[in-house]
Amino acid sequence: MIADKDFQYIGIDDDGIRYNKAYPPDKKKYGNNYGGYANNAREVLLYDFAVQGYDVSFRYNGKSYHLLYESDHAALCDDKYSTEYISYDNPMDLIENLKIEGHTLIDIIDELEDVEPE
Repeated sequence: MIADKDFQYIGIDDDGIRYNKAYPPDKKKYGNNYGGYANNAREVLLYDFAVQGYDVSFRYNGKSYHLLYESDHAALCDDKYSTEYISYDNPMDLIENLKIEGHTLIDIIDELEDVEPE
């Protein structure tokens, strides 16, 4: 899925590829294994979710979480993506502000497990 809305944090590189300007990939530092990100969690959240518009699931401390992408907002929701618990204006707002067990998602991104686009 390619997101149908370009939020302000989405840029277009010299090759015409959309990327996350707020958290850009660094292929010189990290290579191509995770699209230029340090690990799978960063690639899935910062690119697949925030730029491409995929819904995402992950685990943290043994609990499952599900993130819903919509063209006008992003939300933490149930496992069927039908009930929204908390929503944000866009995926980056969610990533930077959603609190999980007292920590923002961006602060615990490297501790997430089983991070997958849906």
